[in-house]
Amino acid sequence: MTYAYRRARLYSSVLAQDALLGVVLVAFAITRPSGPLAVGLAVAIPLVWLWGILTLHFPWRVDMTERRISFHAYGRVHHFASTDIAELRVRRFLMRDRVLVRVMPAAPWRGRYWILEGIDGYPELVRALADRGSFARPSALEP
Repeated sequence: MTYAYRRARLYSSVLAQDALLGVVLVAFAITRPSGPLAVGLAVAIPLVWLWGILTLHFPWRVDMTERRISFHAYGRVHHFASTDIAELRVRRFLMRDRVLVRVMPAAPWRGRYWILEGIDGYPELVRALADRGSFARPSALEP
């Protein structure tokens, strides 16, 4: 099953933050402000942008089959085979418009994804991920 954001929602929420970071970065390049805050922001903005692209922490699309889960964004994909997933956690927050999905084991730049309620089929996706987590492969440490 494929879950994805509608284009309008994708552009208004997920990509808008990237556009805003780009505009601020261009403004910094043009105005060349000085001071420790300006230097810190000039370094932090590209790092935040690159980290978002590397980690895919706000995936645009989620594909689920019996054999794997895939998170897509920025033309990149993080695939997780069902047999490799030892634990899959779905963490709900007081703000009910999002959940944090954590796939373990995973490298530090993979395995943590925010799913927002704007994705088509949000309740079904969250339920399917939570169900998948309860059937994850037991770890090698368990008897």
